[in-house]
This record gives sequence, C-alpha cells and structure tokens, in this order.
Amino acid sequence: MNQRNINTTFMKLLRLALVLAITLPVIAQDTKKVRQRSEIDVRYRWATEAIYADTEAWEKEYGVVDALVGQMSRFKGTLGNGAEDLLKVLAFRDEMEPRLERVYVYAHLLSDQDTRVGETQSMEARIRSLWIKYGTETSWMEPELTAIPHEKIEEWMKENERLAVYRQYFDNVYRQKKYILSQREEELLALTGEVRSTPGNAYNLLTNADIKFPTMKDEKDTTVELDDSAFYLYMRSTDRRVRKDAYDAIVGTYAKYRNTAAALLNGAVQSHILSVKARKYDSCLQAALDGGNIPVEVYNTLVKTVNDNLPLLHRYQSIRKKALKLDDGVHAYDLFAPLITGQEYKVGYDDAVGRIIEALQPLGDEYTTQMRKGFDSRWCDVYPTKGKASGAYSSGGYLTQPYILLNYHDSYEDMSTVAHEMGHSMHSLFSRGNQPYVYGDYDIFCAEVASTCNEILLQNHILSHTKDPKVKLFLLVEFLEGIRGTVFRQTMFSEFEQRIHEMAEAGTPLTADSMGATYREIMKNYYGPDYVHDDLVDNYWVRIPHFYYNFYVYKYATSYCAASNIAGRIMAGEEGAIDAYVRFLKSGSTKYPVDLLKDAGVDMTTAEPIEYGMKIFKDMLDQTEELLDQIQ
Repeated sequence: MNQRNINTTFMKLLRLALVLAITLPVIAQDTKKVRQRSEIDVRYRWATEAIYADTEAWEKEYGVVDALVGQMSRFKGTLGNGAEDLLKVLAFRDEMEPRLERVYVYAHLLSDQDTRVGETQSMEARIRSLWIKYGTETSWMEPELTAIPHEKIEEWMKENERLAVYRQYFDNVYRQKKYILSQREEELLALTGEVRSTPGNAYNLLTNADIKFPTMKDEKDTTVELDDSAFYLYMRSTDRRVRKDAYDAIVGTYAKYRNTAAALLNGAVQSHILSVKARKYDSCLQAALDGGNIPVEVYNTLVKTVNDNLPLLHRYQSIRKKALKLDDGVHAYDLFAPLITGQEYKVGYDDAVGRIIEALQPLGDEYTTQMRKGFDSRWCDVYPTKGKASGAYSSGGYLTQPYILLNYHDSYEDMSTVAHEMGHSMHSLFSRGNQPYVYGDYDIFCAEVASTCNEILLQNHILSHTKDPKVKLFLLVEFLEGIRGTVFRQTMFSEFEQRIHEMAEAGTPLTADSMGATYREIMKNYYGPDYVHDDLVDNYWVRIPHFYYNFYVYKYATSYCAASNIAGRIMAGEEGAIDAYVRFLKSGSTKYPVDLLKDAGVDMTTAEPIEYGMKIFKDMLDQTEELLDQIQ
C-alpha cells in the first residue's frame, strides 16, 4: 500500500453528504440551544460499543495492530520467490489491514461525536499516524511486486487458485506500474503523509471546533445559536430577512478566516502537485482519477454537458424570481428558499424510517430486511449535539457494522439524507458480505450511485402519494433542489476545484483574492442573468470541506445521473433491472467502477446519462411552472 492507497482508504471511511441540517430544541424560554450528547436517548446514538466495549479495549487492540504493522517489513524481498510466498504476504495484509481499519473507525466515530474532547482527538491523531506508519512499512510492496513480470504472475495464478482471487488487484497494480516509484522513493513519499494531511486536519479542526458563530433572531424574533449545520435550515426560511441574516452571519464568519483557509487549501493542492510531479502524471486531475481508472473524458464530459444545459438552471432562477417576487433579483441567500409560503413537510425521524422502508420496497425483501436490521442495530447517530461534526456520512469497516452520522431536523431534506446515507451503508453491507477483503469496498465513483438511487426512489414514492397541489409543488421544488445541489452545484464546485489546481500547476498563487475571483466568475456563469452576486459570496468556497478531498465532488453529479437511470428502469418495472442493481451492490471492487456501472446498464463514458438527468430536471421545471400557474 502506498500513499495513494492510504488516501483512498481514508475516503472509504468518510462518506460525507452535502445535505446539512440541525435540530435546535428549546432549552431556555427564549433561546434555542444545541443539546448535549447525554440528553439524547441511546436509541438515537450509534452503537460504538459493537466495535470495542470501551477505549481501554481500543488501546489494547491498538497495541496489537501497531505490532502487526511493524511485521510487514519482514516480508520484504520475498514476493518474487513464488506463488506461495506472494500469497502469504497478501493473506497477512488482508488479515491485518481490516483490524487497522477497525481501530481507525472507532477513534474516528468517537472523535466526530464530540470534536471538543481532547482524548478522542488524540486517539484519531494516533491512528492516522499509524496509517502513515503502515504506508511506510508497505511502501516497498508495489515496486517489488511490479518488478515481477506480469506473465509470471499469470503463471502463478494458474497454479494456485487462492492466488487467482487477486487477479483484479494485480491488474490494477500493473496498470499503474509506470507511476510507481522505486522502493526508496515510495518510502520517502509515504513519510510525507503526516505533513501532507495537515491542511485537511487543520481545516477540520478550524471549522468544527474553533470557529464560533454569532447568534441571530429567527422568524419569531427568538435569539438562536448558529453553527454551520444551521446554514441550510435558515436558507430555507420563507422570511428573506432571516435568510440574509443567517447567510451574512455564517458565510461572513468564514470570510474572517479567508486568508487562513486559502493557505490551508493551497497546502492541500500543493500536496497533490507533489504527487503529480513525483509520479509524472500529466495533471492533478489525471492523477486523482487514475486510482479508479476513470477516464479524464468522463470528468470533462460532465462539465461540458452540464454547461450546455445551464439555460435550464437559468430558467429555474427566473421561475424563482417570479414566484418569490424578488424585484432586485435572486441573491445567494434566496437559492434555497421554498417557492410558496405556508408549506412545509415535517417528518420526525421514526416516521421517516418507516417511509424510507416503504419507498425502497421495489428493491426487494433482501434489501429492506437488512435495512430494517440496520436501523434497529443503531447504525445511526441521529441528532445534532454540542461539538458534533456537521453534515452526514456513512462510515465503517470490513469488520464493523456500518455507521451513519446525521444531524436530523424533521424536514423532508433530512429524511432524504437518511435514505442517502443508508444507501451507502447498504452498499457497504452487501459488498463486504459478498466479497473478500481485497474487493470488499468500492470506488467513490460508484459510492454515490447507491445513495442517490435511494433518494430518487424515496422522492417518487412520496410524490406519488401526494394529492394536494401545494404540497406537490413544495415537493417538486425539493426534488429540483436535489438535482440543482447534486448535479449543477457539484459540477460547479468541480469546475472551481479543477480551475484552482490548474492555476497552481501554472504557477499562479492561490490566495483568498484569486480563489474568490475564480469562484465569483463560475457562480455568475452558472446562475445566469436573474442572479445577483454579492461580494460576500466570493468567500463561500471557505465553508466547503470537500475541496480537501482531491476531486471528489464530481462523483456526486455523475452518480446522480447514473442513479436516475437505474432508478427509472426499476420503477418502470424493466425486466432484470433490480437483479442487475443488486449484483452491482454486491460486486464491491471486483471490476473497475466504469465497468461495474456498464454491467448495471449505465455507460458513464458518454453524455447520455447526464442528458437523462437534465431531462428529468426539465420535466420537473415544466410541472413546477404548471402548478405555480394553478396556485397563484
């Protein structure tokens, strides 16, 4: 495992969603405050004790795993001795690495459930360091392996069935052979891991633990305590004053740290450039996509196709301007607002779970039975609490149950987030349950397909059971927002990410001003003539953690388009569609992600799936305009 693979492993553990929310229960008479973790019923807290009974048990296992990591170097020089020796190394790795992963998962979950606790922050820092140590201890493996002629590996696999299990693994390693360095160079690059992870770690602590947000007055003139998770809650307010105040308070707070954030993001980009130069890739984009064998044209086709369809997003803003009577135009704080007042879709968590299970019945009993068990086994950490990490994600390892972080606030969007993250967790459950460790996970390119498919099935189920035209309109706007946020917005973020990497590669300094100007240009292009850009928006990039994940966000957009195609065929009752999809979920990484999706019926090397997603968006725009004409 080299530094490339270590970074990929961290991404396996951090399935972060972009739908953010917060619950603000009333504690005092006139002030809403975030609850302490101890105030949350244990049913709504994830079952970390299913991994280790306590931190003492974690410490014991940490010591064992640390010793096992140190044993990896004893295999150095043996890979070329024959099939049995090679298998011995791979088998030891595949028994030890899941234990290392499990130690990481436990520390990571405890750290995120309260980022203020120094002990758990230290635990996570230690296991991150152990991953770096592991990368150093195994940095010799790929250079030594690829020094063996591929033809010899083929002969050994014919002789040994157990070794033949690794055929896809070997193909992937030899495919990247030209980018693998010498043993000493790989070791040196692995040693930089701690330093290179610093920008992302520092950003995480800055935004989750150190930044303090002001209070503001809500619609009822009640003083409310803000944090980042409150952003989308108040952006959805029907009171424009509340939206603007919340935007100014939250984004304005981030803007105060714009120079620090620029230095951190530049540090992350420079770490990517270091790898590109060391391994002689053509660009940061190519290097980031190569790990999953994703053709660069997939990325470029997404950006081009979405840009070709920007008139649809511009039309949506025109509809928004008219419906909300925004004479001065649509500002950034208007982008999430409901189009009609007096409508909301409140749904408590337990009710949401029932509706999700019902909506996903088309996927079959095997899927829904396992999902019920997941909800009953406390996979989910449901409500926001003091110090808890913002956002939502699915985590876990080969030896653990899945774990889902949520920040639930009783809205449709929150229910959709539960379905989304459960999609990740079910994908993980099926993959790990049907594949050996070496193929037990899946590339991030495929990850968002399972989550988004759940969202689409849920939204169509809810819409089909809705008769009230006002509620139907409310939901249609929710679904339009889903496509805007998942396809258009993530592609916009992808353009920004690509642009700042290209700037850095060309020697242009990445400063708060240069990145702000870049963000402004892209934002104005995406939202069109009815959008009014405020200077504060130039700093919005500061609050997006995904820019530290090395070309991650485009996968939200491609995955939505792939998932919409798959879900459409399932809902249409197409013969074999469900079986093909479940096989996809169980396949792990037995093939390259583009090939796995082709098996599921979607070819992401073409523009067709993206155009399919754009057609859904257009159809929803047509229905929205029709309902607005009826209601207004």
